[in-house]
Amino acid sequence: MIHLHGVSKGYGARVLFEDLNWDIKPAQRVGLVGPNGAGKTTLFSIIIGELAPDGGIVRIARDTAVGHLPQEIALISGRSIREVAREGLERVLAVGRELQALEHQMTETKGDELALLMDQYGHLQARFETMGGFLVESRVEEILCGLGFRRDQLDRDCGELSGGWQMRVALARLLLMHPEVLLLDEPTNHLDLESLVWLEGFLRNYRGTLVMISHDRSVLNGLCTHIAELSGAGLRLYTGNFESYLDQVAQRQALLERQQKNQDRKLAELQRFVDRFRYKASKARQAQSKLKQIEKIDRIELDAKQRTIHFALPEPPRSGRVVLKLENLRKAYALSGQGEKVVYQGLDTELLRGAKIALVGPNGAGKSTLLKLFAGVTPYQSGVRDLGPQTRLFYFAQHQVEALDLRRTVLEEALAASESHAPTFVRSILGAFLFSGEDVDKKVGVLSGGEKNRLALAKMLLTPANVLLLDEPTNHLDMASCSVLEAALGDYAGTVVLISHDRHFMDQVVEEVWEVADGRVTPFPGNYSDYLERCARGDRPAPLPLHDEVRSTRALRAAPVAPPAAEAAPAPREAGVDPGSIDWGAGGDVRRRKSKDDKRAEAELRQRRQAQTRPLRDALEAAERQVAALEDRLTALRATQADPAHYGRPDEVRSVAREVTQKEAELAVAYERWESAVAALEQAEAEID
Repeated sequence: MIHLHGVSKGYGARVLFEDLNWDIKPAQRVGLVGPNGAGKTTLFSIIIGELAPDGGIVRIARDTAVGHLPQEIALISGRSIREVAREGLERVLAVGRELQALEHQMTETKGDELALLMDQYGHLQARFETMGGFLVESRVEEILCGLGFRRDQLDRDCGELSGGWQMRVALARLLLMHPEVLLLDEPTNHLDLESLVWLEGFLRNYRGTLVMISHDRSVLNGLCTHIAELSGAGLRLYTGNFESYLDQVAQRQALLERQQKNQDRKLAELQRFVDRFRYKASKARQAQSKLKQIEKIDRIELDAKQRTIHFALPEPPRSGRVVLKLENLRKAYALSGQGEKVVYQGLDTELLRGAKIALVGPNGAGKSTLLKLFAGVTPYQSGVRDLGPQTRLFYFAQHQVEALDLRRTVLEEALAASESHAPTFVRSILGAFLFSGEDVDKKVGVLSGGEKNRLALAKMLLTPANVLLLDEPTNHLDMASCSVLEAALGDYAGTVVLISHDRHFMDQVVEEVWEVADGRVTPFPGNYSDYLERCARGDRPAPLPLHDEVRSTRALRAAPVAPPAAEAAPAPREAGVDPGSIDWGAGGDVRRRKSKDDKRAEAELRQRRQAQTRPLRDALEAAERQVAALEDRLTALRATQADPAHYGRPDEVRSVAREVTQKEAELAVAYERWESAVAALEQAEAEID
């Protein structure tokens, strides 16, 4: 479907990738991962033709539409949300117009020309049905609402929306295009959890090819059948989801380490023989032979270590037991010509020292508003916001990077946030976030999204605080950096309140979940997975009482809901490979000459593989037969649709059209079974290897 051969790209002396080869196949679901700066976004730009490679070629199969969602979009104004999203229908509507034109031509044509037109019509009609052409108008509202918009918002001007919400409009437009290939660059960055779950469901049912850059482990595990790792070593493709990829990376690294250790031992033995006997006449010939043997050995090189951020949050100054309290608070937003929208009325809540809380809830429920109220950066109409003794806050806004001064250098921006720290200390903090040497003299405006986010996090360390209020802190961070941030927050002794769409991140950091809905706050002990399990069981605690509710109820709220002793400890971190330790590649493949023993071992391995994988190969063959049968049936049905006589029998036309739709759905399921069978066979063969 998409073929990259020998593709290279660099900027000045910096080479992103060289001689890169990659075949993106139909129906694959690939997660493209790698460290920040590896060139993932650049590779997308090369595929869609926005950027020319320095060398190599990119081939895209004919009639293959490629849809691309970039990390950042040009802001839109002057058109409604519905109008902008509806632009995505242009492709399917164009096919509908072609069908209408052919229908008109067929009424005026006879003979062989009519037969040719009917054949074109049948193929075009099948394509129109596959694209969901008969349901296009209803899909506009379905997709926009799935991404968090309300129906009464759809006629608002896009110019009134923030950059994050405009990104959702762009995503809706792309999904409505229904291209054969979707290239998504961090599509979850601007979504809340509810919209993220909806998008996952949509993409799970999407029939085309999906390639996605994402740092969200849950998304990569739930959607991907392959992981493509881009690093200094090039591009490596792994079968399976992200957890499987981590296991394979660890196994590969362990194998290379064992092979290198064995090779080093062998080389040392050969070298000792050479050093001992090279000048002894009776052994000189053997020593020379050993020396040539040493020269012929291809050295095994481990993957080079990639730089990643490394830091620990400083010990925070001790605060009082209650670090912040909201009492009888009212918050409302004025609506243009429509009164006001009340978000909170009589809200009573407090934060305790050492709490680690995630705010969750449906879109528009007031999570970010509550975080802003805690931070004191948004006004409220009445009530009391009371900071506890010695409380020092740091607020990381969802669009924190927008608060950076793009005209300053990295060092200047960091110094502006520093409280009397020496420039050498500020430079050391920036170095921990991968800004070293000349990097600190770069203008903030030329930094990538990930670099800007790292700079904003670095500023957090330069502002000593015992309460961290974080709104989507992992946006634009690569997997390894997210892991480091998880560990730092997990070990932090202060108070943390965060909003995140990254479910794995929340599981690793928080000890309590506050559900925000309908102006109420409901606390759940445990991490996000615990919260989901309780909701699934219908085991919901009572929300915190509002100020005007009875005193006895409010008294129960005086201390936060305490978990049972067995649940008081934070959830243990997942076992297995920590993405913070990923080496992302950089060494070459192991290459050495094959001896007779090697060839004999390979033959034995092939025989063992054949014997042990026979059931899996049988299952794969059965899946291939099912796919072939369904494709043959669809070919026959479309041949019927191409017959002019067919359209003289209206009942048959409807029956055949229904069967085509049914068989296409069955074929999509069959393709998934075939893909699963291929993955199972590849995994089994890899384990035998």
